[in-house]
Formats: sequence, C-alpha cells, structure tokens
Amino acid sequence: MTIHSIHPDTHTDGLSDDCLRCTEHAEHPELSLDAANIGNLMHRIVEQVPPRSKNEGLAMQNLVKYLEESGNVPF
Repeated sequence: MTIHSIHPDTHTDGLSDDCLRCTEHAEHPELSLDAANIGNLMHRIVEQVPPRSKNEGLAMQNLVKYLEESGNVPF
C-alpha cells in the first residue's frame, strides 16, 4: 500500500491520476474506498456522469464489474 500524493480531497474531486494510492483505489474500489467515495462513484455510474479522471473511470468500471460478478447490480 502506498500513500496519497498531495491533491484535492477524493470525496469532492474524485481520484487523482497523479497519485499511486488513487491508482490502487481504482483497481479495487470495493476493497479500499470508504462508503462516501463508493456512493459518489455509484451516483456517477447511475446518473451517467462522466468520470473526472482516468482513475475515476477505472474505479467506476471495476465497481460495476464487481457488482455484476456478485449479482448485486442495482441498476
């Protein structure tokens, strides 16, 4: 596990592309993000709001994949 680089709060600005820890979050959002960040991602997925970064887009894709595999797709 790495540490976050200095960047805006993920809860308000999403995952940063210039942060190794955000890249780790993007790879496995279901394991590493808190409920507020997952809620933000789910909102963006359901409302079809574009991701604010590549890492956020990856996190959104991986969260959908995780939900599909677990049989818990709410949409």
